[in-house]
Amino acid sequence: MSPPPDPWRSSPPRLDPRAMERALAASRAELALKRPVRRWRAQAVGLFAASAGLALAVAGVFLAVGRLTGAMLTGRAPMLAMLLSTGAVCSWGALSPRGRQLRWVGVGMALLSSALLVLTRAAPRGPSTLPEWVCTVSHVALALVPLVVAVVALRSAAFDPLRAAVAGLAVGTVGAFVGELACEQGPGHVATYHLGAWALLTLTTWALSKRLKPRTYAP
Repeated sequence: MSPPPDPWRSSPPRLDPRAMERALAASRAELALKRPVRRWRAQAVGLFAASAGLALAVAGVFLAVGRLTGAMLTGRAPMLAMLLSTGAVCSWGALSPRGRQLRWVGVGMALLSSALLVLTRAAPRGPSTLPEWVCTVSHVALALVPLVVAVVALRSAAFDPLRAAVAGLAVGTVGAFVGELACEQGPGHVATYHLGAWALLTLTTWALSKRLKPRTYAP
């Protein structure tokens, strides 16, 4: 039986000149497009602005139509500030190239916010006139714009499961914020339908980011 060939003594593989020319031509064509590159900081601010701006806009509408009073808004201000802070940390951590530690901070803040949403929710004032799943559907619908912003921003780097999940957590703060203002159901409802929507948005962001081809494979 002959010994296996020594890879150090074997001749290197021959490269097809035509394949090299095609690869070089494709690279030159890509460079000729001169596509503008958005800085990750601008993308992070854009993601936070999309989620926080939408949440604050809904709060303004509620105040304008009398659905929400200043006293109610002041009473829920600590929880609302916590949600906005969570969205800011998750947005920045998800899109920062070196933000892995900050991503875990964002995960911790999201978990803490979720627990506080349930623990600080008072007993329901009365039976709801709408099905409970309406909250889940409305939270997901409100977050569609931030979801698109997050997925587009995530395509600027190679897929990373933690990065995508944290971006999804940032997206989900919109529904959690609005749920604090619009829903008067009890903690069990919040745990099932509000946090369920948040988890669904996180999973959707992760799945879309994994499925779509990134524009670059930078870290």
